[in-house]
Amino acid sequence: MRNRTQKLTEQVYYQAQTSFRTMEKLAEEAVQLKDLKMLFGKYVPQNNLVHFPSQRGVGKSWLCMQICMAVAGEWDCFLGEPITLHGNTLYINHELSPNTMRRRSRKLYAGLPQSLKDQYHCFVYTSRAGLTTELAAIIQYIEKYKPVLIVIDNLRMAFTDVDVNNNRESTRIMNMLLALCDTSSAALIITDHFRKHTGGQLSGSDLQSGSGIKTDLSDADFFMRRSCQDKSLRILKRDKSRHFEEDPRAKLIRLNPETLWFELVAEDVNEAEHIGLNGLKEKDEQKDMAQTLRDQGKSIQDIATILGKGKATIHRWLKIDGE
Repeated sequence: MRNRTQKLTEQVYYQAQTSFRTMEKLAEEAVQLKDLKMLFGKYVPQNNLVHFPSQRGVGKSWLCMQICMAVAGEWDCFLGEPITLHGNTLYINHELSPNTMRRRSRKLYAGLPQSLKDQYHCFVYTSRAGLTTELAAIIQYIEKYKPVLIVIDNLRMAFTDVDVNNNRESTRIMNMLLALCDTSSAALIITDHFRKHTGGQLSGSDLQSGSGIKTDLSDADFFMRRSCQDKSLRILKRDKSRHFEEDPRAKLIRLNPETLWFELVAEDVNEAEHIGLNGLKEKDEQKDMAQTLRDQGKSIQDIATILGKGKATIHRWLKIDGE
C-alpha cells in the first residue's frame, strides 16, 4: 500500500491509497474482510456512497432524518429494512433554515413510532455555504464524533458553485464525496432530484437530473416518488448496487399526516399501478412507453401487464418476432 496526497479543497487534502496486487492475492486478502453491515437494509450498506434522487417535494429530507434517528436510536429495522450497524449520525443540511430544522425535529420526536436509545446521537450541521467551503469544519466533527452515517441534503445546494450538468465538474464532486466516504468509513447519502418530465417512467438510474456521472460513480442508488392512488403514499425502490443484485420490487410506504413519520404499507407492489402508466390515453404515448420499457429490459409480458394491453398488441407495436 502507498499513500498519495490529493487536493480536495484549498484547506483539505486527502491521503489516497494505491496498491498493486495480483487478483489471486486480492482474493486471499478478501477472506479477512467482514460482511457489510446495513444502515437501511440493502438501500444503504456500510461505507458506501449512495445517490438518492427523487421527485421534488416528495419527502426526501423527512425520510433521511428518520433514517438517521433510527440508526442512532438503535432500532433493529425501519420500514422493513434491517439496521445492523448503529452509531452517531450526521445530517448536513444545506437547504432548510435552522428554524425549519428545529420545527421538523420537534415534530419527529413528538410522534416517535418507538423509543430511541440514548447511547448515540443524531447531529445536524446547517449551513447555507457550500460543502467545499464547509468541508474542513465538517471533517473536524467527523473525526470527533465518528458517525456511521452521513447525509448531505441536497447535492445542488451543497455545490452551488459547480455546474452539476457538466461531466467534468460532476466527476470532481463525486471524487470529493468518495474521498469523504473513504476517510470517514461512514455510509454517505447524497439527496438529489429527478429530471423534468419523468412522471410517466418507471424508476431507474437514468431519471436523475444533471450529469449521469453521479450515478456512474456512486456505489448505489434508490428513489422515492408519489403514488397516484393516494397523496400520502410513496413508492420506494432501489436500483444500482455494487454489492447486491438489482431489486425489481417496489416498496409502498405512507407518510403519516399527523406524525410525519413514514410507515410501511407493502413490501412488493406493481410500481406501474402507482405512477399511472396504465392511465396513458394516447396511443402514441403508449407506444413510446412500451419502447422505453423495452429499452429498460422489460419482457413483453411485463410491458403488457404494465400498460394493460395484450401481448399481441405489444408485439405489433414493437415489431418483435420470435419471442
